[in-house]
Parts: sequence; structure tokens; C-alpha cells
Amino acid sequence: MGTSQLPAAESVWNAALYAILLALAVTVWLSRTYSDRPIGVRARTDLPGPRVIPFLGNLLLVYPHRKRMLMLMDELQETYGELFTFTMPGWGRNIVVNRPEWLEHIRKRDTQLYGKGPVELAIFGEFPGERSAFGSEGNDWKLSRRIIQPIFTTKTFDEHVSQAMNGAMPLTVSLVESLAAHNATFDFNKLSGRLALMIFCKMALNNDLDLLSKTPEYLVARNPLMDAVYTMNSISSSRLYNPFWRVTEKFDGTHTRFRTARSEISKIIDEIVQERRKLHSSGALECGKDFLSALLDNPSLEDDQKLLRDTLWLERMRNECRSHEDVHLIQYKDLSKYPIHQAVFYETLRLWPGVPKNARRALADDVLPAIPDQGFQEVMVAKGDYVLWSDFAMMRNEKVWGADAKEFNPGRHLNPEGQFVKPPYPKFHAFGMGPRLCPGAQLSAYEFVAIWVALLPRFDFIPVENIERKPMDAFTMSMEGEFLVRAFKRME
Repeated sequence: MGTSQLPAAESVWNAALYAILLALAVTVWLSRTYSDRPIGVRARTDLPGPRVIPFLGNLLLVYPHRKRMLMLMDELQETYGELFTFTMPGWGRNIVVNRPEWLEHIRKRDTQLYGKGPVELAIFGEFPGERSAFGSEGNDWKLSRRIIQPIFTTKTFDEHVSQAMNGAMPLTVSLVESLAAHNATFDFNKLSGRLALMIFCKMALNNDLDLLSKTPEYLVARNPLMDAVYTMNSISSSRLYNPFWRVTEKFDGTHTRFRTARSEISKIIDEIVQERRKLHSSGALECGKDFLSALLDNPSLEDDQKLLRDTLWLERMRNECRSHEDVHLIQYKDLSKYPIHQAVFYETLRLWPGVPKNARRALADDVLPAIPDQGFQEVMVAKGDYVLWSDFAMMRNEKVWGADAKEFNPGRHLNPEGQFVKPPYPKFHAFGMGPRLCPGAQLSAYEFVAIWVALLPRFDFIPVENIERKPMDAFTMSMEGEFLVRAFKRME
């Protein structure tokens, strides 16, 4: 009996040995075949890019920088130019295309040849949500655009937006007056963030959610909505370049923080919507006062030198305000009367674009056009590849915007007669272009002008420290750290 067991044991050992040898052979073959990229990704010897390791591609480069990808892309462009590639599990091949000519080609074919892809949809589906314009594709995306379209009509601007601004700005002026009277230091980032969110909530929900008050202590007090939005914005951005975020976040508390923040926002919005539905059903809700009312009314939707030079533009904005007599609250129809304000707004967005980086996934094979005068040949894009771009890097590129590309110069958006001239797409890409052109371009321009028309004639804002400011990596452009300032009331 013992003798009969020997061949069986020997067979098991032989099978195990063969399996080990086969695994080693497969590993060697894979490491040679995919020595410069993750498994399943095609080789591209025609594109420059950082050094890679077998199987993982550039994961060990990208993962440690996942919370500062904007700066990493800027640094890689300094090394490799406007066209380079990197690879990582989950994303596969990424081709960075920081040229307006290529962006024009891609954005005109957005939703047809290019889409968001499973990585972006999974992350954006968590926040802002699967039914948002960010987290949807195809018919769902078209529906989300139709739902938000009423926000961006001229009638809405004249009624809802102007009304929201006229409510927010006197309160903000009173707050800054109080801060100035007490010579208080305050975080301008926090003030502007709360003001922007308050205007949106007032416009969309007719509820300011206690984001601002005349009392300075409000700026440092915790606001559940503000905190939740900040948390989800920063966490979501870091997920983009962490292919294992669903696992890693369970070990460092990020998963819990995200779910808590999302629940907080859902609770706040649900309470407002439910209350408004009751008022709407009873006929006690006045129609047409905000975007939510419009939705409820629609039965189909039930469900140094540099510092001195830049400061001169503030004085020009003040002079523009003075030319319109004692006007501190402007209407949307008055926007064209403020060309200098608009030029400053567009120049600010050129250097600090609202969505500083973005990506699209190729839904079919494509070829990006050659750019002979820049020395670029046609670029092959295979189905499944991601094309990435950084508006932050491209709109500071001297090859695109000239020798003074990195300088703040609103004069580039004014003609010899002093009239505002909107910069051309796609050279100016802060609002995107093509089918996904941001519908909120005019809304944000009006808000910017209205805010500064109310504040600049009354106050000087002096930074506590004159240091270089860097962007924080998030879906939308934010400044890293605090921006501490003091306000001083002007004696004019």
C-alpha cells in the first residue's frame, strides 16, 4: 500500500514543479513583452515619456503624486514637451496632448469618438453623481444638460441670478466693512468660496444655507455644506490616479470621510426639496423665483514690479466703476458696460482655469492631425487610450500665448478702442468647447463683475504675505492653503 502511494505523490510533485516552471515562463514572457507598460497595453515607441517598469508602467511615478497631478503634468511637460505618454493599471495608456490644435480635434468629436471612459464615470458617479453632467454619458448626459439648461437663459440671468446677487452683495459688503473696522485678518479663499456657494444656493434653491453673515465669526465657523463640498472635491480628484482607491480608502479613513460628506449634502438638499415640494403642492410657493421652482413647475422633470503692474488693473476696474456713477449692484444686461472687468476675469481664468486638467477616452481608433510648424507629425490614438490635457499648462505655454504667456496681462483681451474681445477657442480653453462647452460661461462672468463692482470701489484688500500661490489638486481650481488678507475701507 505504501509502495502504491509513491507514484501518486511523485505525480503531485511533478505537477507542482511543472506549474511553477510554467508560471516562471509566463512571468518571464510577460516581463519581456510588457517591459514598458501594463499588461494589455500596446507598445508605443513613437511617443516620449517617463521611464516605466514592467506590468506597472508609471504607477510608481504617478501614485505618490496623485494629490498633485496638476503640478506633475506641468513638470513632465517641461521635460518632454506638449506631447508625451505614461501608462498605469486601470487607465492603460495616457497620451498628454497640450496643444490647442489637438484639443480642437478632440473636443469637436466629444461624445462621438471620445467619451469619459469607465474610470472617470466611476469616480464622477460618486460625486457629483451618476445623473450629473460630469458622471453620465449618452442619453443620460443629454438629459442632465437639458435639466440644467434653464439656469443659463437670459431670462434666468435677469430674474434669478440678478436677484441672488442683489441679496448676496449687500451682505458681503457689510461683512467686509465689519472686518475692516476691526482690522481683522481673514482668509480670502474662505470668503470667496462661501460667497460663490451662497450665490449658487440662493439662485438654485432660494436658500443661502447660512453660508455668510454680517458677523465676522461666520467666516471661521464650521458650515456643513462648505466642509462637505471641500472634502468630496479633494478626495475625488485624488482618486483619478489611484487605480486601487476602492481598497486603499478603506484603510486610511478616506472612505468614511467621503460617505459622511456625501450624506451631509444629500440630507441638506433633500430637506430643502421636500419642504419646497410641500409648498409647491399647496400653491403657497411663488413661481419663478429660483431654479428649483422652475424644475418643480416643469411636469417632465418631477423626478514688486509684477505686483505693482497687476494692482494697476484693480485701479482701472475702480475707474470703470466710477464711470457708471454710484452703481454698486449691476444687472446682467449691464455686463457689456464693464470691458475691463471682463478682461480681468478672462485673464484670471487663462492662468487659473476652473477645471485645470481633464481627459477623454478614445471610443474608436483616431488620428490627431499633424502640426508641421511645431514639428509634430500625426498622432495615432488607439481605441481605449486616454487623451489628457492640462489647461493650466497649455494656457501658460509661450508657444501658444506668446512670450508673456505666464504674465497676468488683461490688456491682451482689449482692442485698441478699449472694448473687450473674447479670446478664441481652443487657444482659450477654460470653458471647454464643442458639444461639452460649459453653459455657465456668461453666468460666471456676470458673477465676477457684479462681485467686484460691489467691493472694489469700497475696499482695498492687502495680503498678509506676498508669497507665490500654488493650486490645490481638485476637480475645480482652488488655491492651496489660506490666503490671509486685511480689508481697508477706502476714503473716496
